[in-house]
Amino acid sequence: MTTKVEREEALNRVAETFVITPDCKNAQTSFDQLMSRGQLTGGLCLLICGESGVGKSTLVKWLVRKLGAVRTEKGLSRPALCVGIPTAPTAIGVFEALLTALDDPRPSQGTRTTKKRRLIKMLDEQGVKLLVLDDLQHIVDRQSDRILFDASEAIKEILIERPMSILCAGLADAERVVKSNEQLSRRHMATVRLRRFNWKSKASKETFLGVLNAFQVGMKCYELPDLQHESVAIRIYLATGGIMDFVFKLFLFTAESALKNSLNVIRLDVFHEAWTRAFLHSDGADRPLHSSFDSKDLDAKIERALKINIPPPSASLRKKDANDRLRRAGL
Repeated sequence: MTTKVEREEALNRVAETFVITPDCKNAQTSFDQLMSRGQLTGGLCLLICGESGVGKSTLVKWLVRKLGAVRTEKGLSRPALCVGIPTAPTAIGVFEALLTALDDPRPSQGTRTTKKRRLIKMLDEQGVKLLVLDDLQHIVDRQSDRILFDASEAIKEILIERPMSILCAGLADAERVVKSNEQLSRRHMATVRLRRFNWKSKASKETFLGVLNAFQVGMKCYELPDLQHESVAIRIYLATGGIMDFVFKLFLFTAESALKNSLNVIRLDVFHEAWTRAFLHSDGADRPLHSSFDSKDLDAKIERALKINIPPPSASLRKKDANDRLRRAGL
């Protein structure tokens, strides 16, 4: 019999679960090199690249976990500065985002040159050794499909004026930003790629089973199916498409349901209920966690799972096409 306290502790463990996969270990090795050689080489960059949901932002937080800001006798020391690149940024937009993160009281004040000068000064004063730029793909204009050269130049100028380590994260377009700028490309290390789990790859499949085991341990107060058994694991894989964020969300919603309903036993029907509430793609899908699931045509089901969360070929629709779709949907 599980107690409420045990169920709450299980939910907290699920919420804090982070599994160090081979991709994470590879990223850690590159990150250590970035930090040790960044200033020595006149500025060094590392890009963590992957599709949405594979865990880039979570990995970045794990990598910089020991670089938190501290207040000393000389003032605020900020070893790592983490900033999200604004959508369709200009160089001024990049400078203002960085100044805001540095707690500049008037980040919009001044010309492009004075903002950059103030930014470099504040980076020095706060002892920033690592600049973390998330959502680097925002430097690609999706409407015109071109690189926003002014914004990429801003990053290059910062490196030239104050050599340091820069850690970037983003979708596939982020790599185009790096390769399009000769100065940035020269300073970049080999890209670290995060991938969704692939059931057809033995190594990736074993890693996926290890992830499921970590969640099973976190929910040890419950009676659960053997999540590492292939007949169960494949169904969770089909439900999440092997995307780490979706795996995490499935277990989080399941743990919340178990807490709310005072459950002692969690069967797949509980996972199914959580899945239908947590994911848009559960509507009209193969329903892999439902009791009616049929394992026939498994290869086709795996192929469909691998397409979960992949956007359509064209990211934008003409206004008429969009209106037609809304009309057919009754909106």
